[in-house]
Amino acid sequence: MTVLSPKPTVLACLIFFQTCLLVNTANPWSQLHPVPVPAKLNQSLNLLALQREFLTNFTTNIGEIFSNFDFDGFGNETKCTAKLTELVEGIISGSLSQESIAFLDALGKPGPGITQGNFMWLGNYEMCEKGALATAGNKYQNCVLTGTLYLGYYPLNLTWTGCSPPECRDKDDFQNIFKQIAALINKSGMIHTDPASWNAQCDVEQELDAGAYAAVTIISLFGFLVVVGTVWNLLEPIIVSFMERNRDDTTVLVDAEEEGTEGQDAPANSRKYATSNQPESFIVRFLKCFSLQKTMNTLFSMETKPGQILCLNGIRVLSINWVVLGHSYLYSLSNTGGFSYLGELTKRRNFMLVLNGLPSVDSFFALSGFLVTYLLLKQLAKRGGLSPLQWMAFYLHRYLRLTMPYLVAMLVEGWLYKLVMTGPRAQLVSSGPQNAHDMCEKFWWTNVLYINNFVPWKTAEACLGQGWYLANDMQFFFVAPIFISLLFWRPLVGLVGTVGGMICSAVTAAIITAHYKLGPATISDSNQDDFWLMYNKPWIRITPYLVGILGGWFYWKWGDEIKKGVKTLPEWLKVMSATPIWLVTAAIQYAVVFGLYDDVQDQMQHQKAAKEADSVSYQSLARIAWSLSLTIQILLCQCGLGGFINSLLSWNGWLVLSRLTYSVFLLHIGLLTVYGAQMRHVLFLNPDFEFAVLYLGLLAMSYLAAAVLYLTVEQPVANLEGITYRKSA
Repeated sequence: MTVLSPKPTVLACLIFFQTCLLVNTANPWSQLHPVPVPAKLNQSLNLLALQREFLTNFTTNIGEIFSNFDFDGFGNETKCTAKLTELVEGIISGSLSQESIAFLDALGKPGPGITQGNFMWLGNYEMCEKGALATAGNKYQNCVLTGTLYLGYYPLNLTWTGCSPPECRDKDDFQNIFKQIAALINKSGMIHTDPASWNAQCDVEQELDAGAYAAVTIISLFGFLVVVGTVWNLLEPIIVSFMERNRDDTTVLVDAEEEGTEGQDAPANSRKYATSNQPESFIVRFLKCFSLQKTMNTLFSMETKPGQILCLNGIRVLSINWVVLGHSYLYSLSNTGGFSYLGELTKRRNFMLVLNGLPSVDSFFALSGFLVTYLLLKQLAKRGGLSPLQWMAFYLHRYLRLTMPYLVAMLVEGWLYKLVMTGPRAQLVSSGPQNAHDMCEKFWWTNVLYINNFVPWKTAEACLGQGWYLANDMQFFFVAPIFISLLFWRPLVGLVGTVGGMICSAVTAAIITAHYKLGPATISDSNQDDFWLMYNKPWIRITPYLVGILGGWFYWKWGDEIKKGVKTLPEWLKVMSATPIWLVTAAIQYAVVFGLYDDVQDQMQHQKAAKEADSVSYQSLARIAWSLSLTIQILLCQCGLGGFINSLLSWNGWLVLSRLTYSVFLLHIGLLTVYGAQMRHVLFLNPDFEFAVLYLGLLAMSYLAAAVLYLTVEQPVANLEGITYRKSA
């Protein structure tokens, strides 16, 4: 009977326990990881005492622990356990073969920074399929092991990669070993784990499934149309000129002075060619919609239209850059070699821009509500109302503009990224729990219907995680005409209804926060339910949108009159009247972002939960305060009271970038995921300079990828929609 020898197993476990003891578990990352730390911990908990207690308990009872350990449970005479025994015993005994050396060399090992939380032990990915490990064409494969250990209340999240021998291909082999190791760990008395939390993912050849074929087909179709449309647009003048000279039906010979006799030509100087002025066929206009010449002219155009709200361009760009900043930090932290420096970062007040970047999303909701209201009110005033067909075009226009780029982003992230990702953690990302492929295969239809913030109800499982925002935005768009029509036809009723909706949303947030004992914001809340209870639900997130609706209505109704009155004021009076408003709104925004600093310190440094009154007031009022301040600032800019701030936000240089913000939003998280999956080494980020380089590089890549999506999908669809539905509207 082949079993795994106790000697290497015991040695491996002892080394593993030793590294677990070294970690400084009191790190703020444990507050940000999906496995939450209980909100209320005993403040007298002393980590050093905890470690000493564990060490005493473990060394005192080590004999009993290992004597009761069932080593035979590893074996069951599998080829996998026999091979692992051969490799490990060869290393322990010193009789190293070339294969054993290569196996050890490729295995991930505890690296520097363990005391800072470095539990990512990445092996040498390339060695798994090359050199001594490529035996007789039966190559080793890269495997990644993930699991969670608990030292007291604190989770230690381990990622360990290495090369698995050809004999180990069955996940049951790994699962049996996990169960035995978990039993040994739990007998220690202080460190405990659940075997179900451990997972092994080994590299497998990724194949094209139905979704991948659909993705390739749809993307290839767009690419084909772009090529054909561009070629036609470039060659059209030559083709038309050639056809005009050679087609009789496009040229009419006219005698300018006298009629020629039969059989005679009119004089050369009397010939005129009257070119038929027939409209372009639909197929030609269709192809031109995809022409790069046309889409690039749109993207890089610096022309502005009268009445355009130019300050929104700068706000869009700054807001999406803020979103990418927060996501870059949070996604990159999972690839760092320790989180102790994060504890120092959280002590810096300016780091709240990262930890509490949630208002950046509220800015987009407010902008969306403002623009939809202002533009729709102008149409209602111009037409006196909209016909059913025009209302249909109103909704269809929005759905098509958002959905086609959204669908392509889902196809790329859900089905194509896994085909190109390589690296120690690539398999975990592409095939691990809640991977993009499985989630999109299961829930893609909820995204297309914009109900992915409801289905599934607890949305830890989602295709394209940032899609919750688009679901809310589309739902708000569908109900917005109710408020807007009331403001147009019955202003008082509309005003009461809109303000009433804001109050109801705020009260709902307060009740949920109090009932479920939530923190003031997601960053300072250890309750995992915060996301699906509050963060992504429309009855909570609609508040900034309603504020934007009121701002758009106010600007449509009184904007022109206010601008005329402001023009008559002397400059000093403009400055004196606008400055207090700017200062007050800026102070409110500062309080929304940085006001949680003390709560974050209490939570992350002292494990002290925020007061219920603070949590309820922030959750119910912060979104209103931020969006109302932003809307007032937009009105100041548009009414001539923006000063140098309006000049900055309305700079024409924002125009190009602002057109790419939607595509940046769709693509940046996928790029961050691929970046992390392909990491060959652990990052040790300097809090400022190194991360600045990383962030700016990812931001630039996001804009470049967004430009591709814009030129090939987003703007062509807008052009196509323009020749089909807009005129009917």
